[in-house]
This record gives sequence, C-alpha cells and structure tokens, in this order.
Amino acid sequence: MHRFLSEDWIKAYMEEWNKNEKLIADLKDFSASIKYYVEGREDQAVKLLVEKGVAKSASKANSHKYDFELWASQENWKKLATGEIGPKAAMLTKRLKFKGSMITAMRYMSAFEESLRMMSKVPTSWDL
Repeated sequence: MHRFLSEDWIKAYMEEWNKNEKLIADLKDFSASIKYYVEGREDQAVKLLVEKGVAKSASKANSHKYDFELWASQENWKKLATGEIGPKAAMLTKRLKFKGSMITAMRYMSAFEESLRMMSKVPTSWDL
C-alpha cells in the first residue's frame, strides 16, 4: 500500500505506466515532465518524466518548470482514481486542474484519460 502521491506511489505508478503497451504506443511521439499534487500541498508534489511514451523516472518534484501540472483535492483525486468521475468530466468541471499545452493535451486526450484511469492499479492509501 502506497500513500497517494508519495514518492513510492509515483514509482509504483511508473511501473504500471510502463506495463501498459497501448499507452506507450499511443504516446510514442510524446515526451514531457508531469507534476502531480494535491491542491494546497504543492510542496509534496511528485513528478513523472516521459520520453517517447515511456516513463523514464519518477520522484519528488522540485521547483523546476514542468511541461504539465495536474492537481486536485484529495477527494477528487480519489474519485478519478476509482473511476467515480472520468478525466474529461473532471477537467471540464474544474475538479482536476491542469497547466500546460492544451493543444498537446487534446492531441493525446485518450492516452491522458488512460493514464489517469491507470491510477487505480496502484495499491493506494488515501490517508495524507
């Protein structure tokens, strides 16, 4: 069991990402740094570095600029991870906040949605 968005959680998420051959294939032309955090806890953010669809590293985030940032309340992250709300609906209703190129995000929307649904595969403790 991994505490949600902890360093060990993001590493377990990276393993799940790299097991997903369809996700990697859909993102073969995509490389980016992605920062994830719970709203109000940006100091505890984690990052994932993706190169040509493959997650290359996962760790605590720092003050660098990231290509994409995703954040939500703990409750909304849990709803996303468990499938109670879908990624598109979460973004449209601003339950999931996003910073980065919207054009790029739209281009890879199905892969982006898959990456968020995949969060449910990581054994997660929601106690922050």
